[in-house]
Amino acid sequence: MSQPPDSVAAQLLERHVAHELDRFDSESLSQWLRTELHELMTWLRGRRLEEIVTAQQVKDIIRRNVVDREISGAGVEIAGEAATHLFTSEAHRQTRLKQIMSTVQFAGFADKVLELREQRMKGINHIIDLPIYRELISGVIYKAIARYIADASMMNVRGVSSMLKMGRGVMNKTMPNLESAVEENIKKFINKNIGFLLRESKSFFESFTDEDLRESAMDLWDIAENKTLGEIQEGMDSIDLSEFVVLGYEFWLNFRTTPYFKDSYEMIVDYIFTKYGEGDLSLLLDDFDVTSERILTEVEPLLPSLMTALKESGQLEAIVRRRLADFYQSPAALELLAPPPVKKKRQSK
Repeated sequence: MSQPPDSVAAQLLERHVAHELDRFDSESLSQWLRTELHELMTWLRGRRLEEIVTAQQVKDIIRRNVVDREISGAGVEIAGEAATHLFTSEAHRQTRLKQIMSTVQFAGFADKVLELREQRMKGINHIIDLPIYRELISGVIYKAIARYIADASMMNVRGVSSMLKMGRGVMNKTMPNLESAVEENIKKFINKNIGFLLRESKSFFESFTDEDLRESAMDLWDIAENKTLGEIQEGMDSIDLSEFVVLGYEFWLNFRTTPYFKDSYEMIVDYIFTKYGEGDLSLLLDDFDVTSERILTEVEPLLPSLMTALKESGQLEAIVRRRLADFYQSPAALELLAPPPVKKKRQSK
């Protein structure tokens, strides 16, 4: 007597599941991945980028995942804790600056910055035009002149030296308006000549040659290269680090919604599609060095532990079963498994 179709389907499902599980060891899966990935990459190399994805689809992906997606507070908290853990670790604190940047690399950065002469000149002009710089120059000149008068010139005035020895109080009683008069005259002199002082300051900065600046930069490097990162970050505690993470997070939340950021990522996407959109994907893959071997190099080491965990937990069997069950329980499969109808024999006359 033949079995019902659903019973046969259930038995076939079990056999098929067992067959697939036997094939799912890391070595077999690696070989399967190697074969299929090679075929996939060969197929991709003959396709155009625009056949696979459009520029608008890429822009939409960026918008959804970079601009619109909420960033959880937990993620920011973890970032802050991780930064604190790193910057307070002995490995970080004992690392010397020269261990992460060589003298040649620093010199290369310095040379590149020195090439930006126009930007440097503009920066100097902006700094000199700042009110705080004017106040700095005025304050320094005032202190210097006042100290010079107090320490040198006044000592040569008849009677002043004796009064200074007797004390400031006696001097103020004898010449009560001397100090305020000196201060007032110094301030008038500085205000009258501040424009000249600023112009001289600018000329002084502009007189530095690239070689002078490079030599100064390398002198700074000579001082800093043997310092540990712990010495460099002295005065900055874990609270400061966490606050920097929060500030960076708040900046990013605002920056990603700006028209500038939107224009930037859309412009980059359009550029990529202009450059690669109509040609074979092989150009893009070659330029970015995307090969099946590189992908396998990153994936294959993960397979043994992943397959062991999936098998031992029963997840692998559940995945395979769900994948196959739909077919074996489908009307099309059950119809094929149903026994053919029995033909009735004709009765002889």
